[in-house]
Amino acid sequence: MIAFDRFRFETSTGRLWAGADEVRLTPKAAAVLAVLVGRPGEPVGKDEIFAAAWPDTAVGDDALTTCILELRKALTDDARQPRFIETRHRRGYRFIAPVSGTAVPVSTVPPAVAAAAPPDVTTVAVLPFADMSPGHDQQYLCDGLADELIGALTHVDGLRVAARTASFRFRDMGADVQAVGRQLGVGTLLEGSVRKADARLRVTVQLIEVATGYHRWSRRFDCALDDVFALQDEIAESVVRSLRGDVLSQREQDALRRPHTGTDAYEHYLRGRQGLPRMTRDALADSVRMFRRAIELDATYAPAYAGLAMAHATLHEWFGSRDEDRLAAEEASARGLALAPNLADTHVARGCALALSRRYAEAGVAFEAAMVLNPNLFEAHYYYARTCFADGDIPRSAELFLSAARVRREDYQSALLAAQALRMTGHPDEASVSRREGIQRAERALVLNPVDGRALSLGAFYLLEEGDQVRAEEWSDRALALAPDDMSALINGACLRARLGQKERALDLLEQVLARGWGKRDWIEHDSDYDTLRDEPRFKTLMERLK
Repeated sequence: MIAFDRFRFETSTGRLWAGADEVRLTPKAAAVLAVLVGRPGEPVGKDEIFAAAWPDTAVGDDALTTCILELRKALTDDARQPRFIETRHRRGYRFIAPVSGTAVPVSTVPPAVAAAAPPDVTTVAVLPFADMSPGHDQQYLCDGLADELIGALTHVDGLRVAARTASFRFRDMGADVQAVGRQLGVGTLLEGSVRKADARLRVTVQLIEVATGYHRWSRRFDCALDDVFALQDEIAESVVRSLRGDVLSQREQDALRRPHTGTDAYEHYLRGRQGLPRMTRDALADSVRMFRRAIELDATYAPAYAGLAMAHATLHEWFGSRDEDRLAAEEASARGLALAPNLADTHVARGCALALSRRYAEAGVAFEAAMVLNPNLFEAHYYYARTCFADGDIPRSAELFLSAARVRREDYQSALLAAQALRMTGHPDEASVSRREGIQRAERALVLNPVDGRALSLGAFYLLEEGDQVRAEEWSDRALALAPDDMSALINGACLRARLGQKERALDLLEQVLARGWGKRDWIEHDSDYDTLRDEPRFKTLMERLK
């Protein structure tokens, strides 16, 4: 038992007490605390903490940063004026409070505190299925099946699934398995092909172990198109049995159970899904048409309402803040939630729709419900974080961006935005860790897709914060050259120029977006990156045009 200030920490169990009350800690945070209190007054390097709390497991700095933030919150500590945990810049941490008692040596932290991570094979990427249909016109179905499997597998405990945006970069069948696995940072790949003829499907699927090329499982399915939902369930269950060695729990089976619909409605739903990640006005408008057609064919199909709400919410946030988009998002999300209250996607859609009307508390309830239903749903964490930022709750947004970065370990946006929020809340060292992690993720994304304008434009700003002005301006210029009308490239380019003192150039870029009423006013009001422009008359005029 270790005692310090008003706290007692049981190193044998990882339990923290404040007087008679237990202060709940996650196992990893408890493991980190055990390391620090075991060497009070001494600087403890990050490598030593990683070795003790994450034995035989490679994790990023963001995992440690998250634990430190959790401990500071539990101890009511302040990074700027610490009483317990002091940051040793770029080196590690030091426990500075006087302690009494004896700690369990770091090497003997019990399994409940420093549990080993699941084996590497439980990290899986679902590659886009190849279209083997006679007309080669079924790519929407191939992508839709793979995308639905990605969503299904996120519900499974002990699996980590690569995001669609990363795995879909590899469309060519026969690509080098080990090279793809290394690029995606996964231990297994799920790939397959689809052949559709009339109302029949032939789907061939195989699960491949990256390290050896061994086919852990493979199967060919011949079924009617009407049986596609049962097919998805069977593939997901087979993957789980192969990777985890057991069957789905009842909770997982319930979570995987999605609403069914007819083949025509499902086809239009999948076509609508294709446009959402593209984030262009035309693609989103096409998604709206597809989702509405799916609803016309089946007015009870909740996923189509959720998709429709997300399409309208994105159009409202980025393309003009039109009232008709906001109202359509609210109406569709309410209907979808009423039809499927146990579907996490409907809660995310509802949260995004409510945030458009600044009903932030209600939006938070919806996002929290989505995270309960599916703790590994990246969108729930990410959009909740953005909502908290827009509401001015920057500390909570930092926590949620970090949790989003943990859920999707290849996502650069959440890591970089976490860095921004951490900097704004007075945690410069933690911000630096998250910023470097985000830049590394952006660099890996650009290896997969050199024309990823979002990675270039967002990463550029954070390169500047790391002191690399030359590369920052190069990335920003590349993003603007690739897509001169892209909002992300324009807005992030403006923030970069504002930081460099190039106010006129910054305002020129902002004018291309804000003058059309595009952009999110609440975000801009709380974003310190615009502070150097706030007294400029042109900036004030632009802000007046935003709703």
